[in-house]
Amino acid sequence: MSFVRSLSSLGLLATLALPALDAQAQNDRRGPPTWSAGVMGIVRDTPYREADSDNIVVPFVGYEGERVYFRGLNLGWKLDPSADIQVELIARARLDGFEAEDSPVFAGMDERERSLELGASASRALGPGRIEFAAFTDALDRSGGQELDLMWRGDFGRGPFRVQPEAGLRWQSADLVDYYFGVRANEATALRPAYRAGSALVPRLAVNALAPLGGQWSIFARLSYDDLPSQITDSPLVDRGSERRAFIGLVYGFR
Repeated sequence: MSFVRSLSSLGLLATLALPALDAQAQNDRRGPPTWSAGVMGIVRDTPYREADSDNIVVPFVGYEGERVYFRGLNLGWKLDPSADIQVELIARARLDGFEAEDSPVFAGMDERERSLELGASASRALGPGRIEFAAFTDALDRSGGQELDLMWRGDFGRGPFRVQPEAGLRWQSADLVDYYFGVRANEATALRPAYRAGSALVPRLAVNALAPLGGQWSIFARLSYDDLPSQITDSPLVDRGSERRAFIGLVYGFR
């Protein structure tokens, strides 16, 4: 695994941890600013052909203030924490991409770079949970693409024990999908034909769990499943119809 890909895995892990960290933040939302630090392990099956899965253990740090938060590689600002409809401005890292050495199928291809995205989200209570809509755009113009997310996240539990099932849809623009899964004409070979990807709608399911261990320590876990549509699976770079991720983490909270 390359150094760049290792860094991406670290960032990906921190990003995937956001829902579990957010659950912990909700437990403390009426208290003073909270810091958290810990360690997490991840298993991620990449959809790219002949690319190694990510199996790593990394540290992380987070911060939850009344308006500002930092969770992994996401920085957010809450416009009005007391409002019924929560609106947030968000800057986040997009950690998709690859280098030629990540898989034999990428040989001779240009690198697909990671990027910075800017966007906003709006959420409100709906039943035993929240529904959220978010929109992001590529701020560094790597792909020039956009992404829209619609998700419902339940919140069940007793006291500090939390379980959060999720269901959602993610729309990705043609520019975004083509940048990471397309094959340009000058990259085409006999075994890797040129491919132009269109916009994609990705159904997503996940579940998060958070449990205290005593003192300031907690343990959390997340399982997620993305059902990849034909706009992605038809790419000659891809050999799987889904992307699955699992992680578990140990976190220490302090003020």
